Amino acid sequence: MQLEFAGKVAVVTGASRGIGLGVARLFAARGASIIAVARDRIALESAVQSLPQEQGQSHRVVVGDANGTDTAEHAVATAVDVCGRLDILANIAGWYPTALVEQTSDADFEQTMAANIGATFRMCRAAAGELGRSGGAIVNMSSTAARFPTPGLAAYSASKAAVEAFTRSLAAELAPAVRVNAVAAGPTLTESVRDLIASDTTGAVRAVTQSLPLGRLAQVDEIAEAVLFLASPRAAVFTGQVLYANCGGHMA
Repeated sequence: MQLEFAGKVAVVTGASRGIGLGVARLFAARGASIIAVARDRIALESAVQSLPQEQGQSHRVVVGDANGTDTAEHAVATAVDVCGRLDILANIAGWYPTALVEQTSDADFEQTMAANIGATFRMCRAAAGELGRSGGAIVNMSSTAARFPTPGLAAYSASKAAVEAFTRSLAAELAPAVRVNAVAAGPTLTESVRDLIASDTTGAVRAVTQSLPLGRLAQVDEIAEAVLFLASPRAAVFTGQVLYANCGGHMA
């Protein structure tokens, strides 16, 4: 398993921080070349410099919004130009606004949809052809909020439900050449959540943590492991599926 992605090429969106960076690092540690996509050039370049790299691996940055057709096509073209192929697309980039519906502006709603389902759609559309040629895999990022209602997350929940519906439809379209799945992450200990914990004076974060059957939040590397599993030959019979990784927070 250590180098199960040797010789493979993965495009990872949202790779400058959080779960996206965790996914990029784990793919790289297991032998893949990474085409890292994010909007913040400085953060992205720093992230890519931190990736493990052995002989035969080539990592590159693509600076831009994953919701832009130009960025999506540039990421795929970079993979092919630099590495000669594309095997994996991991759509991790997203946006997590919190507001009740009555306080959600049109702009915030549209940005949420653009960042979460728009970017996923455009990246998949751009990558489908090359992934079909390599017999590759797509892993999209959903959330437990897509299935389980949470006040203040209506727009976000709708966008992630759309990701899950799109994942199933695309899996049917691209089979058998390309597998398409999603990970629905529960509360995860990213940098932003660590900052929230440090500033939380209400005990809300602790209450959420204690409500989980496992009694803790997921680690970034644990969510990344779920992504890598779905991208790997170990998940050869998985397509059109959503894998819930949430410390037991919601049990189907």
